[in-house]
Amino acid sequence: MTGRYNRLKKFIVPVLIVLLATAFTGYRYRGLIRMKMLAVLHSFDDLPETHDDSLDMPPGAWWPARQTAGSGDSGGADSQTEQLELLRSLGYLSGYEEAPVEMGVTVFDSVKAYPGYNILISGHGPGVSMVDMTGREVHNWFNSEVSLYGIWPNAQDKEIPIDFWRRTFLYPNGDLVVMVEGGGIVKLDKESNLLWASEYNGAHHDVDVDEFGNVYTIGREIHINDRFFPGKYISEDYICVLDSLGNRIRWISTLDVLANSSYAPVMRRMPDGGDVLHCNTIEYIRPSMLPEGYTGPLRAGTVILSFRAVDLVCAVDLEQESVYWADSDLWRMQHQPTVLADGTMLVFDNQGMGEKSTILQFDPATGEVLWFYRGNDEHPFYSVGSGSCQRLPNGNTLITESMMGRAFEVTPEGEIVWEFYNPHRAGDHLELIATLFEVVRIPAEYVEGWL
Repeated sequence: MTGRYNRLKKFIVPVLIVLLATAFTGYRYRGLIRMKMLAVLHSFDDLPETHDDSLDMPPGAWWPARQTAGSGDSGGADSQTEQLELLRSLGYLSGYEEAPVEMGVTVFDSVKAYPGYNILISGHGPGVSMVDMTGREVHNWFNSEVSLYGIWPNAQDKEIPIDFWRRTFLYPNGDLVVMVEGGGIVKLDKESNLLWASEYNGAHHDVDVDEFGNVYTIGREIHINDRFFPGKYISEDYICVLDSLGNRIRWISTLDVLANSSYAPVMRRMPDGGDVLHCNTIEYIRPSMLPEGYTGPLRAGTVILSFRAVDLVCAVDLEQESVYWADSDLWRMQHQPTVLADGTMLVFDNQGMGEKSTILQFDPATGEVLWFYRGNDEHPFYSVGSGSCQRLPNGNTLITESMMGRAFEVTPEGEIVWEFYNPHRAGDHLELIATLFEVVRIPAEYVEGWL
């Protein structure tokens, strides 16, 4: 009788939720109901006994780049040691794909492309380049001492080489905030002199700066969290906020911000240990980012996060330490959700269409897709991991296809009007194109005071 009741419950509950979703028209309730429905459909009972990210990502792509001896879970001290070593070896590789013939700028329509300079962050080594629209380097930032082990020699005892910068924020005077993958945050001047370095915080994936000069990144701790995963080592992500001199002022668990919210049921979709949320984006919502008279769900002074492991994009109130808006039914393994000038959002959907990636513009109030780009047979577009997107002032979209080492600009109609292949190489024999973590277009006037 109990089994029959449970089967009936699994059928009836989603149906009731759909009916409720139809009845409610407010964006907060509609989004909340969608989240709860997804949580029901992806409950702990439906998860596989083990979660194998290697099915989704190539070896080394935020998956252990080295393997310890033995496998499986014996439940004892040896198993815990193995879990700890695997988590400590998390990281990205400097390249994945065989290097193509193409190098540099291969397409440039000077009429349709948005003019400016391009900030390039590459996996071949530490440094940031700024190139013009023809691919000519006009400036670079490089400091051989600014590396994971150069600044933080005891960082997680990693045994895989990580020697690149992952994300940056450029100031109008040429200063640069740099997120050193797996380590922390540093600030350089335009001559690449080190101004300050934060304490070690396991920073990864992303960095942003607010209007007051505070710096936002994603921190990481590898430990046992008995509240959510008793007795198991996990990689736990944190919202890390630094002041303008690099001192930590906030350290908020991403597990807690979900658990403290109406969206807590989504946590049922987390893998049973390991890299349980995989936060890969943090964006601070400045007041200037939302249009005048905006009435949508997003709030200035809060942050956008992306949790790859549960396909979730959400907004977090840092004072309440709680998620107040979320959505997850439009993408899979996503990256780089960003707020646009009209209050809508852009997101890089890595795997929602299988081996085709998609850039989506959607309304966070309704979930309606307003625009998308997916590539075609002549111009395929797919990055199994990483990736970024930027809406340009002329309406075009700049896309970084990270693992292919390629960036390109498309018009609203999908025409490619600028294309760039990373000229740098990776691999033991330089046989791979270096990962292109992000390309950002900046207007020439932004840097004219010092360049």
